[in-house]
Amino acid sequence: MDNKQLTARLAHQMGIDPEKARKLAAALIDTVRDTCADLDSAAIPGFGTFQSVKTDEHIAVDPATNKRMLMPPSITLHFAPSVVLRKKLKK
Repeated sequence: MDNKQLTARLAHQMGIDPEKARKLAAALIDTVRDTCADLDSAAIPGFGTFQSVKTDEHIAVDPATNKRMLMPPSITLHFAPSVVLRKKLKK
């Protein structure tokens, strides 16, 4: 399912215009992105939790050349599905 199909299904289930459903989905994504960019977590009941994890800069060794490199700091996003979602996916 791509973004267009998702928003079409969302619009159908909510009984709203597809353009409004697209804007709602985009607003949700923007809110989660902005929250996680601030290193906070975003929990959506019945769906899961998005948590950002910051990795400090560190030295890594290239296994092929044994050359040491300084890796820059980074922020990665982790998703943990809720128990409700995991149960539905197992069915």
